[in-house]
Amino acid sequence: MIGICPNCGIRLKEPPFDNRETNEVVITLRYRGLIDNHIKLKPIEESGSCEICEASLDVIKKQKLFVKN
Repeated sequence: MIGICPNCGIRLKEPPFDNRETNEVVITLRYRGLIDNHIKLKPIEESGSCEICEASLDVIKKQKLFVKN
């Protein structure tokens, strides 16, 4: 598996895990369902969270800081 959300790019196995989906199978099924049905994903900045893994914008920013260190 890829280990990264295809929408927001968050690493699934790295903290913080604040109420987000980390199961790659579930994420893949959600993503494929949206893509196969030609549903456009909203930008994360607009919706406030990723539509695929449900990571909030704050969690994504925190992880980028965590991974850099």
